[in-house]
Amino acid sequence: MARILIVDDDASLQQVLEIACLKKKWSPYLAGDLKTARNYLNNYPVDVVLLDLKLGQESGLDLLREIRESMPDLPVVMITAFAETQSAVEAMKLGAIDYLAKPFDITELFIIVDRILQEKRLKAENLYLKRKVGGYFGEIIGLCPQMQKVFELVKQIGPTEINVLITGESGTGKEIIARSIHEASGRASQPFVPINCGAIPENLFESELFGYKRGAFTGADRAKKGLLEESQGGTIFLDEVAELPPSMQVKLLRCIQEKTFRPLGGAEEKKIDVRFLAATNQNILEMVSHGQFREDLFYRLSGVIINLPPLRDRGDDIIALAEYFLKRACKEQKKNIIGFAPKAILKLKGYSYPGNVRELENIIERAVALEKEDVIQPESLIMYEYDSASQKLEMDKVLKGEISLDDYLILKEREILEAALKRAKNKTQAADLLGLNLRQFRYRLQKTGLEG
Repeated sequence: MARILIVDDDASLQQVLEIACLKKKWSPYLAGDLKTARNYLNNYPVDVVLLDLKLGQESGLDLLREIRESMPDLPVVMITAFAETQSAVEAMKLGAIDYLAKPFDITELFIIVDRILQEKRLKAENLYLKRKVGGYFGEIIGLCPQMQKVFELVKQIGPTEINVLITGESGTGKEIIARSIHEASGRASQPFVPINCGAIPENLFESELFGYKRGAFTGADRAKKGLLEESQGGTIFLDEVAELPPSMQVKLLRCIQEKTFRPLGGAEEKKIDVRFLAATNQNILEMVSHGQFREDLFYRLSGVIINLPPLRDRGDDIIALAEYFLKRACKEQKKNIIGFAPKAILKLKGYSYPGNVRELENIIERAVALEKEDVIQPESLIMYEYDSASQKLEMDKVLKGEISLDDYLILKEREILEAALKRAKNKTQAADLLGLNLRQFRYRLQKTGLEG
């Protein structure tokens, strides 16, 4: 569904444009001033902006300049009065993609916005194809043989209707692969609905998945569609599916088998047309063998299994990904860093990445924020690897009463503070690394005996 931001201080025109957007099944956001418009742009995805040239005492050209500066690919259509033709020309020079002169025909609006949306779709498809050729697939860079096999499998199964189970450690990109499968399918224009099975409380899961009728339970003062119905015609992605409670495993199995479901409080079965993709970071085969996950549900979900390799096993992909994240972080943080020092590359290659691609992305974003040179130095690559066996041993000592909890926490806090001081150039920078202000950081230094 296209999202259209309408920026106009004329309430009646806002209403007309809102109705027109809803008729086209576009999602309209309404803003009567620049502050509200900026709020939408900063917090919501927007596909096209319809921007009035004059907003009371404010000028739409100011917002147009800001959009061209921070969101150069966002299309803007100016709305002008008939007498403002010269200003419309100025807006086109500033980067507006088109303009509408008041009064305008709604059909004219539809033609312009449909053209813009079609161009955006074609551009996205072309970029998608270029990325695949260059070793990119969706947002995952994978030049190593393991990832190339994953991409080839996605291309093969994407156009089919087979259910897919994606396995791999946390942070390996399971959701992005799921989205790539969806985008490669005949359902690409329909919804992709992700559900984190571990994040929804057991007592709410059924109502979230299947929806409910009015009066189904106390507080159900109106009917609500469930996520299954929201994904009708598209793809539903069950992330961390191994976290599903046993009661929901039974109901989900029936839903997949019968291709029907019943909302809470409802008497009639509803048909569904949905493809199921699922993912887990656990050893689900072991869970099946121990009776912790239903065998029949596992086989329903795992028509094809895709296993994503951990980042530490992907060789040169580490540097390719680091360079990709570097460019993106520099753009976001408005910095000009051209690459990595040789020792920084060695440090990146020598780390084990327990948090996988997601951790690498965080490491690079943090390095860009800290780096003062024009290349990333090894000191700016802050990595928080820990020895899990050693940590477990220390926890056992606490549980056995050999060390008090307060003393253990002070010890851990002191270690973290010392590491931050070692890696930073001063206390202010060390505080920033830990998300503290300088006053909070100094208090913690005093509390742990690192500063008198």
